[in-house]
Amino acid sequence: MLIMEGSTVKFVALILILCCARSSLAAEYTVGDQLGWRPLVNYYSWVRSKSIKLGDTLVFNYDASQGYSVAEVTQFKFIACNAANAKYFDNDGHSSVTLTEPGQHYFMAAGHCADQMVLSVLV
Repeated sequence: MLIMEGSTVKFVALILILCCARSSLAAEYTVGDQLGWRPLVNYYSWVRSKSIKLGDTLVFNYDASQGYSVAEVTQFKFIACNAANAKYFDNDGHSSVTLTEPGQHYFMAAGHCADQMVLSVLV
């Protein structure tokens, strides 16, 4: 009986370690922290303070009633502030994007680039 209890404890400990290790591999970042995704926030400074990795999730919280949105676009479309045919688009006020591909990711709010609602993330 003592041997079985020891094995059970080891098994439970292993499960806990694996769960903790898995959760530490990916992180969730709220874009803009408390300010959220809105005009006139310096997202360049925000992203420089983070260590965003492959598998992490970006959460965009914004006021959809103001016409704000989130679009992931190519570099060319990012520079042109063009959200047409975006890789990802959402405008419901709470958007999450998991970064599943390495490289540069470009996000913008359609029609709000002049308001600094743009974000470039290197993964």
